[in-house]
Amino acid sequence: MANKVYFTNKSKLQPDIQKDAEEVFQSALEQLDFTESAAAAGAVNKWVAEQTEDMIKDVVDAKSLNSDTRLLLINAIYFQGFWETPFRTRATRDRPFHVDLNTQIKVPMMSMHDVHFRYKHSPELKAQFLQMDYKGRQASMVIVLPDEIEGLGAVLQQLAAGHDLMAELTDMKSTLLDVMVPKFKIETEIDLTQLLPEMGIKLIFDDRNSNINMLTSNEPLYVSKAVQKALIEVDEAGTKAVARTIFLQKLCSLPVHPPMKLTMKADHPFVYLLKAGQIPIFFGIYHGTEFAVSDGYVPDFESERL
Repeated sequence: MANKVYFTNKSKLQPDIQKDAEEVFQSALEQLDFTESAAAAGAVNKWVAEQTEDMIKDVVDAKSLNSDTRLLLINAIYFQGFWETPFRTRATRDRPFHVDLNTQIKVPMMSMHDVHFRYKHSPELKAQFLQMDYKGRQASMVIVLPDEIEGLGAVLQQLAAGHDLMAELTDMKSTLLDVMVPKFKIETEIDLTQLLPEMGIKLIFDDRNSNINMLTSNEPLYVSKAVQKALIEVDEAGTKAVARTIFLQKLCSLPVHPPMKLTMKADHPFVYLLKAGQIPIFFGIYHGTEFAVSDGYVPDFESERL
């Protein structure tokens, strides 16, 4: 994880703000001439690319920087994990994925058989839970697969209404499974100037009354742009991801008495999250549409076990 504060070369940070940035948030500090917008954007984008192993690029557009720009607050987090139990590349095949009841596409699906993962079925949420650990077992990916092909909306509604997702994860048990999950890569960009006000965070965007005072020049400041870029890539070896926050804790030890073998087949839209210990660090939804095709694909199950 890396934080950096870029501020105008026309002023300096308030001493207490600089102290908090360096000691509390462990942020690097750098002055930039924002009037040289192309050069300033290039410097910021280069730093972000370096911190995220080139996964996130062009986070700042030169057009968004000008003589009125005073501060840029950048948070870059790079996560790469290798599965404790990796998938075999030769077992990955294009297989059917149900976008909805009427739409079937093909996506590259990874599979493995007769393996132990932490698993449960939630009657309240009407969904299966699968936890796949990364090496060292300090982090894991959890897939929440609705029972119904079009059950994702109901699951999300329950979560939004306050259903305790993390409590669901505490009683998962080691289970003998056949597993099939998509191989995917998703990149998103979220405009936080629209999202944060809906969550009640409004004042910082008020150009007349934001109460932000971070520079020795005592200029009134406000947030004119806030963007989060995220990318996650899941393949046979493991996961690469960029998220906003990360905390590392140890996982609980696994139960030692697995039940009979079950099947976890993620062939319709599902929720996925990365967690470190019991702390979620990345949350997303997989719809399968980034791999959509229109060639009248008909799957061949003769040699497949799932």
